[in-house]
Amino acid sequence: MSFHGKRVLVTGASRGIGRELTRALVAQGAAVAASGRSAAGLEQTRALTARPDRVHLCRGDLRRAADLDEIVASAQRHMGGIDILMNVAGVWHDADRKYHGPLLGDTPPEQIDEVLDVGIKGGFHLTRRILPGMIEARAGKVVFLSCGFSGPAEATGWVHYYVANKAIEALVAGLGAELRPHNVQVNAVAPWFVATEAVQRFYPDRVGAALHPGEVVDTALFLASPRADHISGQTIELRSRSDC
Repeated sequence: MSFHGKRVLVTGASRGIGRELTRALVAQGAAVAASGRSAAGLEQTRALTARPDRVHLCRGDLRRAADLDEIVASAQRHMGGIDILMNVAGVWHDADRKYHGPLLGDTPPEQIDEVLDVGIKGGFHLTRRILPGMIEARAGKVVFLSCGFSGPAEATGWVHYYVANKAIEALVAGLGAELRPHNVQVNAVAPWFVATEAVQRFYPDRVGAALHPGEVVDTALFLASPRADHISGQTIELRSRSDC
């Protein structure tokens, strides 16, 4: 696949899958506006790409309306428009602990807000700001990263994260139908346990059976490419063979 000439905004680009996706897009010719909360993490992402000059950093917090406005404005000023939006940002841990374990009654309310505000509301509001340009151009791709929960049993201990990811699937289905007449495709890739730095830290026992980040990136790139022009409103679930 080639993304030569494509202008892409990637959220969650300061680490993990967002970082690997940024690297892959740049390697395939795209100009990327990389967004995230960590300035140091974004600088590291840019330095790790094959062409740092193709990466524009848009630091911001998806929970803040002013930051959302500035991320979009900065990306559009620098690249002249946005052809592809990769909604990767999501929250399931902080610097010290994973948000998994306590039942809902024992879950701190501020943690619930953060998971929902970044995981679903941030991508919702960011997409809303970018869609007018795609609709006017009658072309565009929106790809979300979700989590491949197989069912409610896996929600125990992090219902807030489960709800955020199921909401992404509903958003993708509804928005895909809404945008079909405008030739804008909306899809999601939903992996279950990917061997990112965070999973290695918080779930070391799952790393051996986890998906490789490149497997997730490959699927996301496919959904963002012309090969997926006739796919919209779909969530593609990825699970390792040991989880199937």
